[in-house]
Amino acid sequence: SLFVPKKSGVFPAVLVRTPYSRSSEEWLGNAFGRFGVAVVLQDVRGKHGSGGEFYPFRHERADGLQTLRWIRSQPWSNGKVAGWGGSYVGYTQWAVSDSLDFMAPTLTGADLYDLIYPDGLFSLQTAYTWGITVASPTANTVTPEMLEQGYRHLPMIEADDAVLRDIPFYNDWLNHDHNDAYWQALNHRHRARGPMLSIAGWYDIFLKAQIADFQALVDRGDTQSRLVIGPLAHGSQGEENKFGGEGKTGRPLQIFRYVLRQLKGKPALLKGPLKDARYNLFIMERNAYVGSDVWPPAETTVVPYYLGAEGSIGPDLPASPGSLSYTYDPNDPFPSLGGTALGEKVGPARQNPNNGRGDMLAFETPALSEPLTLLGPISARLWLASDAPCTGFIVALHDVFPDGKIINIQEGGALVVPDSLAPAAAEISVWATGYELAKGHRLRVVISSGWFPRYGRHLNTCAPFARAMEPLPARQTVFFGAGTPSAILLPVYNMKPR
Repeated sequence: SLFVPKKSGVFPAVLVRTPYSRSSEEWLGNAFGRFGVAVVLQDVRGKHGSGGEFYPFRHERADGLQTLRWIRSQPWSNGKVAGWGGSYVGYTQWAVSDSLDFMAPTLTGADLYDLIYPDGLFSLQTAYTWGITVASPTANTVTPEMLEQGYRHLPMIEADDAVLRDIPFYNDWLNHDHNDAYWQALNHRHRARGPMLSIAGWYDIFLKAQIADFQALVDRGDTQSRLVIGPLAHGSQGEENKFGGEGKTGRPLQIFRYVLRQLKGKPALLKGPLKDARYNLFIMERNAYVGSDVWPPAETTVVPYYLGAEGSIGPDLPASPGSLSYTYDPNDPFPSLGGTALGEKVGPARQNPNNGRGDMLAFETPALSEPLTLLGPISARLWLASDAPCTGFIVALHDVFPDGKIINIQEGGALVVPDSLAPAAAEISVWATGYELAKGHRLRVVISSGWFPRYGRHLNTCAPFARAMEPLPARQTVFFGAGTPSAILLPVYNMKPR
């Protein structure tokens, strides 16, 4: 679809290439057209109105470049083209980012391996749910029962056949479980030279990748681009929280105006609650943006909170060593509630239903005497052992409210290959957050070996994930104290009082 302003002259353009039907984006034609900007909406290859076969991500660079050449050859074009859109539509911008004059990618990433295998974990809910939904020229009808059947089907390489049909790209994703040449051909992180306005979300499936995308741009010397990280997720929230509303979080119209001014060659500033720094970072529960020119912010200090006996955690290292254990059974994996997942009831969600499970360890601070503000990447340095030859661990941070409500802050995990039953150190990324725990709240850390179906369940064997068949229970042990100082490394932000 083509929308050209109804007046004489030449115009800049906005390009939107989507697998979700260009008709859903036609409002952009009227919106930008009012301000003298043309809009080109295109269904990607093999979807809706476009011919060919749909294979996600593979053809977006070649097709996008051809579309850009066509736009710039038109008599109404002044040669300037910006990208627009989120998720897959944001990836189509990255694929041609060296040929765009400006980008506005939202909740998206340039490196697909980081989406499908974040930190080496198979992103089951994302890959399977999205994959079987889009594997047709139009969207497939997928029921919750179909999803549940697929999530639990073994081997995973046949889960698509079990509920729909054989899907070549899904098979390829499973067969390429390392960051090999297959994924490198789909990685466009190195292409962009800026400028861009990148919008990310603390609970988004692309968060870690999107920060890395932007950091790569900064490392190449870009000074014009901006990254905004807000309280956003890739679907509806599990525990509804508007975080102060648009007056605090920022209005979508601000993005539109920013792109418009870039296309018109006018100074573009982030306004309203945004700070117009290189990094605009929202702190949830404090419900305010702070600005920074570096990531992590200069005001952030990494503070280790050490695990201790009887489920304690705090900044002081326990003098005595100790350990705690649990049994992880892949037949009953620890459920993911909310978090950095795709679909319904994601983002912030109540964690209380998982209380009392025997396949987890929980550590809590006393009630906080003053607010604890976290802003930056979180990680864990844990001393672990397992009787499985290959296994996995998940670390989650929670906010325990005075009324007993427990809300997730962030989570992450890692695959582990133990050398023996002796403790060995493991580094686990827990991604990043901007979150303030209020006075009287408690910080809670949960360690488990599942976060299902957000991540595929590890079967505790060393068989390739795609074809593993035999789930085996594993005894998992976490050590703490002197000699094995397991700790969560918190990005404590020291900001001025309100």
